[in-house]
Amino acid sequence: MKNINRYIASLLVAICAMVSVVCSAQSGGKDVLKLTLGDAISLATDSSLAAFRARHTYLVSYWQFRTYKAQDLPQLSLTSTPVSYNQNYVQRYIAETNSEEYRSQQTLNSSIGLEVTQRVRVLGGTFFINSDLSFYKNFSAEENEQQFSSTPISIGYSQPLFGFNEFKWSKKIEPLKYEAAKRTLLYDMETIAENVTRLFFSYVSSRVAYDMATTDLSNADSLTAIGRQKYQIASISKADLLTLELDVINARNKLENAKISLSRARFDILSYLGLPEDTALELELPDVPTQSVIDPQMALRNAMSNNPEILDMKRRELEAESSMQRTKVESRFSANLTAAVGFNQAAYDFTGAYKNLNRQDRVYLSLNIPLVDWGVARGKYNMARSNYDMTKVSIEQDRISLEQDVIMTVEDFNIQQGLINSAKQALELAKDAYNNTMQRFIIGQADVNAISLSLQRQNTAQEAYINALRNYWLSYAKIRRLTLYDYAAGRSLSESFDRVYGVVPARTRLVK
Repeated sequence: MKNINRYIASLLVAICAMVSVVCSAQSGGKDVLKLTLGDAISLATDSSLAAFRARHTYLVSYWQFRTYKAQDLPQLSLTSTPVSYNQNYVQRYIAETNSEEYRSQQTLNSSIGLEVTQRVRVLGGTFFINSDLSFYKNFSAEENEQQFSSTPISIGYSQPLFGFNEFKWSKKIEPLKYEAAKRTLLYDMETIAENVTRLFFSYVSSRVAYDMATTDLSNADSLTAIGRQKYQIASISKADLLTLELDVINARNKLENAKISLSRARFDILSYLGLPEDTALELELPDVPTQSVIDPQMALRNAMSNNPEILDMKRRELEAESSMQRTKVESRFSANLTAAVGFNQAAYDFTGAYKNLNRQDRVYLSLNIPLVDWGVARGKYNMARSNYDMTKVSIEQDRISLEQDVIMTVEDFNIQQGLINSAKQALELAKDAYNNTMQRFIIGQADVNAISLSLQRQNTAQEAYINALRNYWLSYAKIRRLTLYDYAAGRSLSESFDRVYGVVPARTRLVK
């Protein structure tokens, strides 16, 4: 019995040494980058290519909203025609002969003007103040003259009558689009976290499978060596020995396949995290979670308040309603009224153009009355109306799908913790059973089938435990993505948007 115990101890030491050599060879002697799940998520949301795209997608919406807000401010513009020279024949009336004839004419024109405009969203009109100066010179032989014309100031207002007020609708839609863009950035970051979680556990699972395959091969070699000794003393049959040798071949093939899967999983996570391909990576398996059960109704309320799809639904409905109202209004007659008051003067010299200013009044009323359009306007309105009705139905269906997704994900999450505890207990029992069966096999109290079955059960229990952890953390990541709510901290992710990203996301440079 003492010899057997020494043999078992030597066998275990050899197995540990082999595993250590394999791990050291794989790391290549380099510094190992150790990452927890939280570290991997932080790295991906900070400097991965996916995070880079998400931030710049948000920046597009940010500058669109800034442009929209800037349109509410007074706009100052300069218009000018510095030089306009014309040499041509024009038709002139000759009073002496009571006839018309073509005469050569050479003219030089120049103008400059300043205008300040201010949009009035409530009414849909535009308030303006302008000032202009123009110069005219005629080089004709008969009339070599010049004139200046000035409008020092003119104040007016232009108002569409019975028309579509685009300003009113943009006031409803644009802030909604920007808020949705902020939520979408958070949503994209949570999507990155979910993807990293999936890649993280894919690597961990491949790593565990590789380690198990390495251990299985080592154990198969050891058991085969013991089997040969037992066969020599007729303790086992030839069939049992052949079965042990077959297990060695199968274990070697399994190790090669595990090596390929591990290499692929390692490349996937390194590529997603933006790390060099030669990085020696070691991932730490998360602890058994202690997250309490999440109330499905609470998660549903958070999703309805925070999910960007809800804001996108509102935007789609407003845009469809806006399009319907536009076609309805444009099918009727339209009018535009412009009124302005100011001062102007014309003189032969520059200073005279600003003396003794005359009152200038302008009123414009334009009408557009469709008389016969053969049903074009009605057809456009009916199409817009149908599109609005379809949009509402589609939005309602999307809302129901989102609610179902949230409820089912939360329910799945709530049962995962119990499954993890059961899987952990099963793994502990499987390990103890395997160790006990191996000892019984060495002393001849268990056959080859028993040790193979025990090893298979241990590997199955190990995979089930990893899968239980994977499902738990993936469910939690998906709940965070759907609801944009941090259940550990007990607050909405949007509350910390400005603190984390600022008005404009600071990290917009792709980290290489």
